[in-house]
Amino acid sequence: MIAHLKGQLVELELSSAVIDVGGVGYYVDIPMSTYDRLPKVGSPVALRIHMVVREDAMSLYGFATDDERSFFKMITSVSGIGPKLALAALSAFPIETFCEAIQEGNVKILSKVSGVGKRMAERMVVELRDKVSALGLTSAMVARIADDDMSAQDKEAFNDAIMALEALGYRPDMIRKTVKSIFDSLTVEQRNSENIIKAALSALNS
Repeated sequence: MIAHLKGQLVELELSSAVIDVGGVGYYVDIPMSTYDRLPKVGSPVALRIHMVVREDAMSLYGFATDDERSFFKMITSVSGIGPKLALAALSAFPIETFCEAIQEGNVKILSKVSGVGKRMAERMVVELRDKVSALGLTSAMVARIADDDMSAQDKEAFNDAIMALEALGYRPDMIRKTVKSIFDSLTVEQRNSENIIKAALSALNS
């Protein structure tokens, strides 16, 4: 079983990546949370992998962190939830937001994931509440929304902007993509949550 891939990123889309390992290109499905963390095409990259083997296909699902992979495995344990829906969940919210919703029984938030209706959300709460507690995924992990190589000050500004925009009701996948683009375009002196939020609101409302 493939559990880890390390090589060169040769192709990157919002939901997939191709990693060249020793001349072999591995196609990997990824969530938006992983896409946000990946480097530019042509750069070295390493991903945690969950491999699913069926009679007619072998699929690789890639994640930037162990928490993402653990969450993916946990949510696909729910009856009726497959890999695509699990990736949609990872793309919709930060892990801690999703897990807190499960612990609190917040069906309204869970139902915002594409493909998840009220009944499915209620099933998630019932089947995952104990597993979420066991994994400890609801601890303070907000900083992991940002890139690990950011300074503490940059992480705070980045995460504050994301949470403020989520509170205003914008789509989480669009928020992260927009904030990341704006953050990269600003100078170090300009990187504060106020500047990021103003620019992001302009971009999201255009």
